[in-house]
Amino acid sequence: MPKVKQSDTAGQMPPEVLRAYHYHLKGLTARETAKLLDVSTRTVQRWASEYRFKEKARPDTLQQRAAQLRKQGFSYQEIAATIRKSRTTVYNYLKAAKR
Repeated sequence: MPKVKQSDTAGQMPPEVLRAYHYHLKGLTARETAKLLDVSTRTVQRWASEYRFKEKARPDTLQQRAAQLRKQGFSYQEIAATIRKSRTTVYNYLKAAKR
């Protein structure tokens, strides 16, 4: 389990926490995520609280959510599956967001 530094909360998440966040975005529970990462359920719950997974995961619109996921490194196909839209729609959302 990685130690959380104060600077991590303001900047990027440690790799293991980032993986937990991606699982959260895909709709996995803390228990399922913990099993995949080989950590305790409580650890995943603490990360979710500390790094505010829920606040970061719910932008106002699907277009904003698609842009947020893209910034985090998700592929167009992964974004489409996450927001339940077609890959073409995701492409159009991101193209419009650049303007």
